[in-house]
Order: sequence, then C-alpha cells, then structure tokens
Amino acid sequence: MRISVGNSVQMAKKLNRLTLVKLFFSALIPLTIGLFTVITTIQQQKSSTAQREQDKQDALLLRQQSDLQAENLHKEKVYATYLDDVSELFTMNNSKDTLMKIRAKTLATLRQLDMDRKKHLLLFLYDSELIYHSPEKTISSVLRVDEADLNGVYFRGTVDASCSFMYLYLHYVYLSNASFINCFIDRSNFSFSIMYKTVFTKTRFLRTSFRFALLGKADFSLATFFEMDFIGASLVECNFTGARWVKKNTDFIGTNLTGAIISNELLKKSKLYNSILPNGTWGPILGRNLVVNGNAERNVSI
Repeated sequence: MRISVGNSVQMAKKLNRLTLVKLFFSALIPLTIGLFTVITTIQQQKSSTAQREQDKQDALLLRQQSDLQAENLHKEKVYATYLDDVSELFTMNNSKDTLMKIRAKTLATLRQLDMDRKKHLLLFLYDSELIYHSPEKTISSVLRVDEADLNGVYFRGTVDASCSFMYLYLHYVYLSNASFINCFIDRSNFSFSIMYKTVFTKTRFLRTSFRFALLGKADFSLATFFEMDFIGASLVECNFTGARWVKKNTDFIGTNLTGAIISNELLKKSKLYNSILPNGTWGPILGRNLVVNGNAERNVSI
C-alpha cells in the first residue's frame, strides 16, 4: 500500500512537470511569434523612416540640381543678351554716349555672372579693344569699367593656351581673389583697383602700373618685373618670393610694404621714398609728394 501511494505521488509529479513543459512550449510559440512580429515591425519602421529621409534627400538634391540648372540657364541668357546688345551698340559708333550705355550694361551684367562668364566677358571687351589703351588710342575712346566686379576671374598660361595682355585698361575695378598665373602683361593699367589676395605667380610684367592699387596679400612669387609702377600702392603682406627685377627702376614711392615678403636685394633695386618698409619702418623721406593722382602729376607740393 505504501509503494502504491509513493508511485502515485511520483507519477503525479511527473505529470505536473510534463504539463508545465507542455504549457511552457505552448506559451513559447505565441511568445516567439509576438517577439518576431515586434522586431519585424521595428525594423520596418526604421526602414520606412530611412526611406522617407532618403526620399527627402533625393527630392532636395533634385530641387538643388533643378535650381542650379535654372540659374545656369539664366546666367547664360544674361551673358548672351549682353554680347548681342554690346555688339550691336559697338557696330553703331564709338561715341561717348555709346560707351556710357556699354558701361551701364557691363556693370549690371557682371553682377549676375559667375567667375567663368566674367572671365569670358572681360576677354570679349579686351578682344573688342574696348578696354585696350594703346598710345594711338585716346583715353576717351576706352571703355571705363570703374567699379566693375571682376572678383575671382582666373587666367593661367599653359603650353596649349597662352595668357597675354597688352595695353589692358582696368582702372579702379574689383579684382580680389583673381588669378593671372604664368601670364605676360605689358603696358597695362591696374591703378586704383582693389586686388586683395590676387595671384600673379610666374607672371612677367613690363611697364605696368599698379598705382594706388590695394594689393593686400597678393602673390607675386616667381614674377618678373621691368619698369613697374607701384606708386602709392598698398602691398601689405604681399609675397615676392623668387621675384626678380630686370632693371633698377621699380617705383615703390609712397608704397606700404608692411609685412611683405621681399628680399633686401630687390628693395635695393627699387625707389623707396616715403614708403613703409616690410619691417614697419620708413624709407627715405622726401619733402615733396611726387604723385597726387592717377594722372601722374609730379613735383606737387604737399
């Protein structure tokens, strides 16, 4: 009788454990399904969120490309219209009134163009001899582009494409962050122009004027100079590393050379009257002001 009762108890315990195991596995299946469903839902939500963000980025990129294309088309239309209008005016006559109209169109157009089209516009004016001032040409027949925005234009001479300007007349223009690299510039006029950080590396200058120009931090490294005029110019922190003077006739009269990188040898080959030297001291002082404006009046009393 005792054995029978003990067996019954053991069997009951086994049945209970078996029941618990069955219940556990029965509960595990829906739990697993539920957990899988939750994980899948979270992943789908993340995927949907990522897809929405990607769609937004794609839409933004598409709008930007569309806007850029529209902007380029607008600039190209502005440039093409300018060429047509100026060409028509130029073929009519070269009177003062015509030059004034061309000047107005030029200044307005430059404000709407990018750097590359500004470069081509400048070349158009130069090739048309509108900003070409040779000795045979009176100053009244030259297009005055004072205050023209030519910032950032880029010229570079190569074996396949030369960069050469003679008698280029760019008086009082904005030419900051521009580049004239490995170019040849002869008898040109940049007087009174604003040319911060403009690069003239390896460029050869002959009889060119930067009179009263603002050339802070401009780069003249490896440039060559012959009969140059820097009278009254600001050359603060300019770089003349490797530059050379062909003759002892570079005018730094009244020039600010504070912080400029220039050798003593080059300074000795220059006229430094009334100038601030690279170390902040003054060069020899004359009692008369040699130049009062861009027309080169000389020997005028202070």
